Amino acid sequence: MSNRRGGIRPDKGKGDGHLRKTILKGLLFVLLLLAGLRLTTVLLYPPNDIIRTWQRFYALEEGEAQILVVGSSHAYSTFDPEVVSRMTGKSCYILATNSQNTVQAYFNVKEALRYQRPEAVILEAISLNGNNNYRDGDTPDRDWKKESNIDGMRMGLPKLEAVMEQYQVRNWGYALFPIARCHGNWADVGVLNSNLEFFTRGVREYSSFRPSRTSMSRETAEKYREAAYDPTGWAVSETNQLHFSKLAGLCRKEGIPLYVVMAPMYDEYIRSINYASCTEQISALAGIEEVPFLDCNLHYDEIGLEAEDFEDAFNGYHHLNGKGAEKVTEFVMETLYGQEKE
Repeated sequence: MSNRRGGIRPDKGKGDGHLRKTILKGLLFVLLLLAGLRLTTVLLYPPNDIIRTWQRFYALEEGEAQILVVGSSHAYSTFDPEVVSRMTGKSCYILATNSQNTVQAYFNVKEALRYQRPEAVILEAISLNGNNNYRDGDTPDRDWKKESNIDGMRMGLPKLEAVMEQYQVRNWGYALFPIARCHGNWADVGVLNSNLEFFTRGVREYSSFRPSRTSMSRETAEKYREAAYDPTGWAVSETNQLHFSKLAGLCRKEGIPLYVVMAPMYDEYIRSINYASCTEQISALAGIEEVPFLDCNLHYDEIGLEAEDFEDAFNGYHHLNGKGAEKVTEFVMETLYGQEKE
């Protein structure tokens, strides 16, 4: 079409189409770049159980986490999903990681709810401790346990919130882009082979339940018997208190029962510490939020942890082996769900 001066008016439709194509090409490039970074990170990331616990979670079918367990190593060495299934008919997944505190547990549950609708959430109580989320030391915020938990989460709002809550601003990039920490693993063929094998053959076979394979040695047990009493009180950190309240509120909002369970610890160890200073605080917090609190250390007899088999059920003062985990899981399920042992 000619304008008043006899020129040709530009075709506005063609210009808009060109702009849309440019934008789409740009978006496609960004998506491919992010996918490439993600794939590269997955292949180069040092294989560890925290990352694989998350990878296995994302591979779950809908409804495969009817009971969700969060917490520290006390959780993944205590609750046996096969026993849970046998006694309740419910599937169980343990989204627990090394030294996980309640701050991380809250964000783990928040992320889990994007993919699963659990019928109950169990928080192992030792995560309510004085853990300050690794804010001290020469390299604050930089601890592989916390990093791995964050790294294992898919990109999304819960992950972004977890990073902003658990890292100083200057470390946000460090937390969000693990490729900067593991790019040197190109030279480690073992890392690449291990990750490739896991993703091609091992994801479905991986279990987030990881009890000890050994029993406590006589030497270790004797050290506990000889230990002097330590009157120092435990403290539940303020950040753990805050996020326990957030976790309880999230579960109430979603209509999901929340339980706090303290896994049993070795009896001689319990006697050597000011155990009441911890459990009184946890009991008070649970009471405020109207969340049931089950302390397994008050029920050795019901669990079947008798004096003569304590060394057989534990491998240290707080980690159970498979035999101990079976007894404890049976007791917890009986208590929470009223089931009887077969």
